[in-house]
Amino acid sequence: MSTAIFTYRRTDRFVKNTYTKKDSNGNPVVKDGKPVTAVAHGLVGELIVHGLQFETIERMDGYMHMKGGRTYPASSIYWHERYKSFVINPGLEEQEETKGNILMHPGSQPSHVQGCVAVGFFNANGKLEDSKYCFDVLRDQAGGASVPKVTPVTLTLVVEGAMPALSACKPWVYSA
Repeated sequence: MSTAIFTYRRTDRFVKNTYTKKDSNGNPVVKDGKPVTAVAHGLVGELIVHGLQFETIERMDGYMHMKGGRTYPASSIYWHERYKSFVINPGLEEQEETKGNILMHPGSQPSHVQGCVAVGFFNANGKLEDSKYCFDVLRDQAGGASVPKVTPVTLTLVVEGAMPALSACKPWVYSA
């Protein structure tokens, strides 16, 4: 059993991207012969474990989210076939589970997460890179290097900071 503590810290910065809206079948929504677009906003944060720091994007725009100032001791990291990657599943409390499933999973921009958190490293354009690789490293840091890939690894997730309103945040700026 892992004793790893993963600390997720929210900031007051955000990134955004424009994307094409899709219908329930995954087809682009079209109006007047043109694809309908929308803007997705993602709160920038960081995920820290054993001194390693990863950057994160958490979808804003009214999507569900984990409570800040909470510890989730029954969290786990496991292989997820849909993402072809490891993901982190917080051990959510009963009232949060009714909102749906929140995961930390691979992604590169806010429109890739809906109530979830993407993990990676920002490039100069505000997109996360190396997301799947980061989850391999996170699993190793949780104690998963010595167990089979199909075996979930337990960890403790600490969430610091509440989800702020977009109006209280500033745009993220690249700093080399």
